Amino acid sequence: MSFADIISACLGSSSPAQRQAPYLSADEAANMPLEAFVHRSIESAPSALEQNSAFSDILRKHIEGGADAGRVAQAVQDALTRLASNDADRASAQWACRILALTAQAPAAGSSGYHPPQAQGQSYAQAAGTDGGGWEVQRPHHQSQPPAHPQKQGDTYVRSYFFPSEESFQALVQFLGSAHTSLDICVFNITDNGVADAIIAAKRRGVDVRIITDDEQLQCRGSDVERLQRDHDIPFKTDNDPSKFMHAKFAVIDRRAVWCGSYNWTVAGRRQNNEAVICTNDLDAARAFSAEFDKLWSQFQ
Repeated sequence: MSFADIISACLGSSSPAQRQAPYLSADEAANMPLEAFVHRSIESAPSALEQNSAFSDILRKHIEGGADAGRVAQAVQDALTRLASNDADRASAQWACRILALTAQAPAAGSSGYHPPQAQGQSYAQAAGTDGGGWEVQRPHHQSQPPAHPQKQGDTYVRSYFFPSEESFQALVQFLGSAHTSLDICVFNITDNGVADAIIAAKRRGVDVRIITDDEQLQCRGSDVERLQRDHDIPFKTDNDPSKFMHAKFAVIDRRAVWCGSYNWTVAGRRQNNEAVICTNDLDAARAFSAEFDKLWSQFQ
């Protein structure tokens, strides 16, 4: 089945007689931001096909300008879901775009690691922070020396974040927001509603979310974990052992990138405590943390 066939299937039984597609000129489309271009060009698909060369060039310019495949897939899904005529068509649209997102994020042959979506309007180098020679450097707010064995940009990254810092917190939110298929969270506690909102957003995108936390912290005032299960059907497990703590603090997205460190997912951790975190898409690290999570998930209740 071709990409065009997938799109046709997503639109279900809609026909020109049932839905009049508005006209969109290439000149108007060329001045639109990425999401608007995707939405309007799909809504006005006959216009896009009639001006195929011009519309294809517009899309290529967005891609060459650093457009992220995940953002494109999400915009396509939103447009198709809105145009779908029934629940079955909407489900088809969501799954077709999930296929595209998974295909886009798969590492190319001979490469490793997962690159989360770039910051809007920035190249990868701008989002990550690089020096003149192309080495990655820490961006948030600390000036640091390059590592003894720096990694060249473009394959594997390692980023450091420090708390208290709203900028570092937003990096965590962006990390959680870049999950496409799975989000495994293993933390001592979650009391920061900002983090909880990012987890809920991932669940609503169709991401498979699982949480492991400490049994005693589960009962602490302000803990969000039980609420996440009750209101959003997000499963969790605890160590169920009052003689010790489940004190690990890490998260893995799509089994391809890891956020780990001393940072507790709490308001105090975000705004008061001195904490340090490493975020990396090193594939060996991601596999190791995924294996640890799976082990704990099987072990705990």
